[in-house]
Amino acid sequence: MTLPSLIVLSGPTGAGKSETAVAVATEIGAEIVNCDSVQIYRGFDIGSAKPARSLRSLIPHHLLDIVDADEEFNAADYARTARSVCEEIRNRGKTPMLVGGTGFYLRAFLGGLEEMPPANASIRTRIRKIADRAGGPLRLHRWLKRIDPASAEVIALNDRHRVERALEVYLQGGRRISEWRRPSVTSSSHVVRLALTMPRAELVPLLNARVSQMYDAGLVEETAALLESFPPSCRPFLSIGYREAVDVLHRRRTREEALAETAKRTRAYAKRQMTWLRSEQGVQWIETMPGKIPAAEILAVLRKHQPEQT
Repeated sequence: MTLPSLIVLSGPTGAGKSETAVAVATEIGAEIVNCDSVQIYRGFDIGSAKPARSLRSLIPHHLLDIVDADEEFNAADYARTARSVCEEIRNRGKTPMLVGGTGFYLRAFLGGLEEMPPANASIRTRIRKIADRAGGPLRLHRWLKRIDPASAEVIALNDRHRVERALEVYLQGGRRISEWRRPSVTSSSHVVRLALTMPRAELVPLLNARVSQMYDAGLVEETAALLESFPPSCRPFLSIGYREAVDVLHRRRTREEALAETAKRTRAYAKRQMTWLRSEQGVQWIETMPGKIPAAEILAVLRKHQPEQT
């Protein structure tokens, strides 16, 4: 089988992307490139469902554990780094397989991003002072709604990082972040985009159980250890699971309340991922079920999408 220049494996959280990717990569000699915005951070293992060491020992994995919690790393940084890694993999005669569920990272990688203003420490400090006050996140979101209604419509109130970034971009130059557009980039590479899908009735119990397993595995304790080195305002602490664990440690929630909220946010995130994927073009859907690794189905799709010979 002649392989494409790039394989992309997406899908909702909990659908089994990591295990499936390793099974497929083992068969075709591919290497896995992470496309998850929390798994890039060192030490954020349990809450991000980072692939187990046993899986990572079977196939080379890239872009895991590459930055610390207090380092700035955005979608443009990811796209630039991932392209370099993929090129290096191809130069060694291997096929890169991009695996993960962070849609904005994937769009940046495949389509590019217009260069926006870099982070501004002074402006960001001012914004975060507001965010840290009682009712601060709501105030910031209302502010965003006034200056950039289009962005406020798609950025959730509790997505603190994106709200702050949208305000920061506007305050630097008066241009709304919703007005920045991706450049039109047409890649000559042959890309096959795959996405796992699972019936909602099967996925929801799986997600609930997964969250419980994370707490049992020490999510709160992992968070406590990370907080010894980094402040809770760092971006990964705002992600699903870690934010609730911080609340437990600061006695704002009980462990049971945190678990329930994490499960709720996880279910909502999986739904958003599926909605986003359905809006994308050229995605090949792979049906799966709990405990199943649909490697054979993916290999069959790859055989049907052979690059044209020149």
